[in-house]
Amino acid sequence: MIQILELCLVNFFGHYFLDQIPNNPKHNFGILTPDLLRNFTANLYDKNLLHHLKDSDWQTGVIKHFERDKHFHQSVFFKETYESCHKITKNTFQKTGIPRFYFALHVLIEMILDKVLISEDESKLYEFYEQLELCKNEIPNLLEQINHQNPNLFLERYNRFLESKYLFKYLNKSGIVYGLNRIYIQVNAYQLEWNEEQKNELEKLVSIIELAIRENITKLNS
Repeated sequence: MIQILELCLVNFFGHYFLDQIPNNPKHNFGILTPDLLRNFTANLYDKNLLHHLKDSDWQTGVIKHFERDKHFHQSVFFKETYESCHKITKNTFQKTGIPRFYFALHVLIEMILDKVLISEDESKLYEFYEQLELCKNEIPNLLEQINHQNPNLFLERYNRFLESKYLFKYLNKSGIVYGLNRIYIQVNAYQLEWNEEQKNELEKLVSIIELAIRENITKLNS
């Protein structure tokens, strides 16, 4: 069951940590909505979200999500972290026979940023799940606004996402490495489980990327 969810775990907590509004569950659901929809029920809703949203809190959250994504990938933080880790990531992936290192580095930066932010304030991760739980009763009405074709499927996967609380596994390097393997399998980039050598090398890489992120994190909003 949990494997259905793991693709959508990339960068979730970063959105919440940076842009949540205290005690505003609909806004906080909104800053995660585009990723939730794409990963839980792709192609079952109208992609032009902003043309249909009628709830102002939800709409504001969705707008903030798109703004954050655009800024993040153009930020000094992302560019400098990517460049500083490019060579070691390439070497590690060539050594272990794993393809698409450039894709993995992009994903790992987002996953490990979540790891760092969670470790800085673990209480916010509990708060993250509480806010998403508080929004559950509002979701059917919100999905109706965007002409969602299968709200029951979305809610089923949303509930499993809340129950699994998988993001707590990001506190360990092995959780990051496992999550990356799930993503590779789901996007058909690599259809095997990592072997022990690959796991060991990837855990070393996680430590290196985490160090670079901690060095550059003050540039996150630049």
